[in-house]
Amino acid sequence: MTFNTNQLWTIIGEWTPAMTDCAKYLNGRGIGARYDGTFSGSTVVGSCAGKSGSSSSFSSSYKNFLRQMWEAQVITFEKGSGWIQWTWKAENADDWSYQAGLQGGWIPQDPTDLIFPNICD
Repeated sequence: MTFNTNQLWTIIGEWTPAMTDCAKYLNGRGIGARYDGTFSGSTVVGSCAGKSGSSSSFSSSYKNFLRQMWEAQVITFEKGSGWIQWTWKAENADDWSYQAGLQGGWIPQDPTDLIFPNICD
């Protein structure tokens, strides 16, 4: 099944394996995050500790989660379209960085090398 039934090219851009808004300045300078409730009017979902910033603070289970999210999105986006991940390098937000993902192992050097090829089944 393909999502793109027309004959125009479709590219998915500005996506990331990160599933929080914990990255510093993501919502604006000094604004906070919805995930940890520091964004005005939001309610706490969880702690941002170990969810953004330097990947040295990421647990192996969180890195595994990032890998699963990365693969699920790549598999989905390649069903009739293409993808470009946002961004190559992010300031103090390794969960948003393709470069850091390669170094940290949650993004494979060869993007076709999937550990969870059936994650979307």
